[in-house]
Amino acid sequence: MIVSPIDSRYGREEVKRIFDIQNRFNLMLKVEIETMKAQMEEKIIPNIKIDDMERILEEGVNIKRIGEIEKETHHDIMAFIRTVSEQSGNNTPFLHFGLTSNDLIDTSMALQLKDFYDILLKDIYEIQETLIEKVQMYARTPMLGRTHGQHASPITFGLKLASWLEEFNRHLQRLREAKPRVLVGKVLGPVGTAASMGKKGYDVSRKCMERLGLQSELATGQLVARDRYVELLQIIAGISVTLDKIGTEIRNLQRPEINEVMEYFDSEKQVGSSAMPSKRNPIESENVCSLSRLIRAMVVPETESAVTWHERDLTNSALERFTIPYSCILIDYILVKMNRILKNLRVNVDVMKRNLQSSPLCISERLTSELTLKGVDRQSSHEIVRKISMEYYEKGGTLMDIIKKTEFGKIFKENELEEILNPENFTGSAEYMCQNVVKNTLEMRGKLND
Repeated sequence: MIVSPIDSRYGREEVKRIFDIQNRFNLMLKVEIETMKAQMEEKIIPNIKIDDMERILEEGVNIKRIGEIEKETHHDIMAFIRTVSEQSGNNTPFLHFGLTSNDLIDTSMALQLKDFYDILLKDIYEIQETLIEKVQMYARTPMLGRTHGQHASPITFGLKLASWLEEFNRHLQRLREAKPRVLVGKVLGPVGTAASMGKKGYDVSRKCMERLGLQSELATGQLVARDRYVELLQIIAGISVTLDKIGTEIRNLQRPEINEVMEYFDSEKQVGSSAMPSKRNPIESENVCSLSRLIRAMVVPETESAVTWHERDLTNSALERFTIPYSCILIDYILVKMNRILKNLRVNVDVMKRNLQSSPLCISERLTSELTLKGVDRQSSHEIVRKISMEYYEKGGTLMDIIKKTEFGKIFKENELEEILNPENFTGSAEYMCQNVVKNTLEMRGKLND
C-alpha cells in the first residue's frame, strides 16, 4: 500500500535513497562502529574485534527484523541494537556502550544531510549555469516591465533572468556558510555528559565525528541542537521562494494575452486538458509553485521542534520523520525541474518587442526625464506627462500627436521625439547589469571551488 506521493510520484531516486530507512539504519551502525574505534583508542573499552559489525554494514542491517522486535519493545533504536546483536551472533559486548538513542538518530541524520548537501549544491550550480547562458543570450532583448500587473518602463529579459541568478548566488552563499553549523553530530550519551565514558568522553565524540566528516557538538543536552535543522530548512524554504517566484512569472508570461514565454510542450504526445484538446498549460511551473508551498510549510513544525523539555523529550521525533526528508527530497525535485523548464523555455522575442511597441505609455518615465533635462522642473514635467497620459487613455489618438501639442512640441524636433518614444532605446544599464551579474557569479563560484 502506497500513501505518500513521495513514494509514488515526487522526488528523484538518488535523493530518496539517502533518506531510505535501510540507509538510515546502516548509518546508525556506522556510528556505532566508529564510536567503538574511538573508545578503543582512548582505552575506554578493551581492544575488540568488530569484524562482525563491519560485515553487517556491508550486508545491510536486517530492517525486517527491526520491525518485528519494535512491535514488542515499542522502541526502534532498541530494536536496532538487538537486531545487530543477533546478526553478529551476539558477539557485540560493547555495542552502544555509553551511547543513547539520539546519538544514533542525530548523527545518522547529519550523515544523510552530508550526502544530500553535495546534491543540493550541485543542483544550485546547474541552475546557475543555465541562467548564466540565458542571461547572456537575452541581455539586450527589450520587453515590458510590469508593476502592479500594469505596463511600466522597459527592461530586458536578460535583466529579469539576472535577478533570478543573483538570488541563487545568495542561496549558494547561505548554504556554504551554514554547512559547518548544520552537519554536526555527537556521541555524548544520555543528557549529553558522556558520563559512562568518563573525562575522555568528549574526545571520543570529537574523534568519531572527525572520522565521519562531521562537526561535533561542544555542549548540548541529549539532542543535537535543533536550531541547526531550523536554519537549514529556512534556507531550503528561501530557495523554494525563488523557485515559486520564477514559476509564477513564467505562468503569467505564458498567458495567451501576453505570450512572451512558454514551457516546452510535446505537441506529438502531450495532453493539456481532458476536456479542451487545444490547451497548453504551464503545468511544470504550476507543479513547482505547488510543492514550493509545501516545503515552506515544513519550517513551522521544525521550528517548534527546537523547543523540548529539559535535556530532551519526543516532541521533535515524529514530525522530523517528515520535515527533513520531505524538504530535502522536494527541494531537489523542484530545483531539477525548474532547471529543465529554463533550459527548454521558449522565448518569444518578437512578441516581447510587439507588446513593448504596442504600449507607448511605457515610455512615460523617459518623457518626464527628457523634459526635466531641458529645464522644466521635475514636478512640472511629471504633471505634463501625467496629463498627456490621461488624454491618451481617455481620448485615444496617437501619443506623438498629443505630445506635439504640449511643451514637447516647442522643445523637441519630430525626429528627436521619434527616438525618445522608441521604448527599445530606454533600457538604461540593463545590459551592463546582466554582464556584471554573470561576472560576479563566475568569480564567486571560482572562490568557492578554491
